Amino acid sequence: QGILFAIKKRQMELLQSDTSGKIPKFPLVAIADSLKMGDDAVNMCSQSNVESIICLGVDFMSESVSAILGKNGFSGTPVYRATHKHIGCSLAESAEGLNYKAWLNKSASEKSKALHVVYINTSLETKATSSSIIPTITCTSSNVLQTILQASAQMGPEELRICYGPDTYMGENLVSLLSAVLDSKWSDERIKRDLHPAHDQASIRALRDNTDVYPSGNCVVHHMFGQSVVDTVMKDYSDAYVTAHLEVPGEMFQIALKKSLVDDGVVGSTSNILNFIERKVKEASEKGENKRLKFILGTEAGMVTSIVRSVQEILDSSSSKGVEAEIIFPVSSEAVMGVENDGSESSTSSLEVVPGVAGGGGGST
Repeated sequence: QGILFAIKKRQMELLQSDTSGKIPKFPLVAIADSLKMGDDAVNMCSQSNVESIICLGVDFMSESVSAILGKNGFSGTPVYRATHKHIGCSLAESAEGLNYKAWLNKSASEKSKALHVVYINTSLETKATSSSIIPTITCTSSNVLQTILQASAQMGPEELRICYGPDTYMGENLVSLLSAVLDSKWSDERIKRDLHPAHDQASIRALRDNTDVYPSGNCVVHHMFGQSVVDTVMKDYSDAYVTAHLEVPGEMFQIALKKSLVDDGVVGSTSNILNFIERKVKEASEKGENKRLKFILGTEAGMVTSIVRSVQEILDSSSSKGVEAEIIFPVSSEAVMGVENDGSESSTSSLEVVPGVAGGGGGST
């Protein structure tokens, strides 16, 4: 990512002084998640006249980019993958088996209205097959909450059953979030203001109770946050801000969710996490505080580079030099692999280690 950031930065620097019109106006490098990656590819084609796209990501990302390009009039633009080999994702693959289809068929056969909300980090085949079985809408981690709130409001929370999959952690965390709203006794006015204008306590309770989560899907990248990590965070970092992606296991999510209620944490997408950290650093810098901010990063390791870079830019541009930011990326011991001199992985190596999941996978870019 460091090299890609440097290339993008250099292009933008050249563009500012360019008088020839030869420097592309839209960045030729984009570091993003699945949906934004496709949007950036469209902008590269429309604004910078690129003739091909290289997608450095798992297979469903390449599919999504190609589909989004086609929908926006660039079906002839080839999308090249990082390798000819299969680049899998445990989460996406959990929705491609017979168990997932059986779960959908069971939901479709029942009398109540049902809507399948499928996570974007799945294959096009999964989305197409699902749509042939049950009404299906695709969501991202950024809009999943608003998606189910809007669907429930339109169809009636007492009548509509939300079938969320395949990410079990995200689905269970959404239910936990709705429960937190109810347990914290949010008023109807606050629910309408902060969640959705068509909802209140009664409708949120109905939505929570009518949400069915697929029980057997998770991403191995986010599975690295286990109980040992939770214990360490609570013991050694009680004064830290805690962030958690919607895909992380419930224990880690619960800590961040509790802290988010008093603005000492955030739960949501990668962009929600980045925005929260940027906001806290900016607030401390603008106040001229002398303090060290600690942030627990409950998401994939690929986020570390962009967050550190963004925080560093904020601190460098601030007139206050008393603020420091520490980004803590906790992982369970099973998620740490040793690196031998020849570059091969080893679980027993005493040499340098890298955080990551043995066997790869995940949706990091």
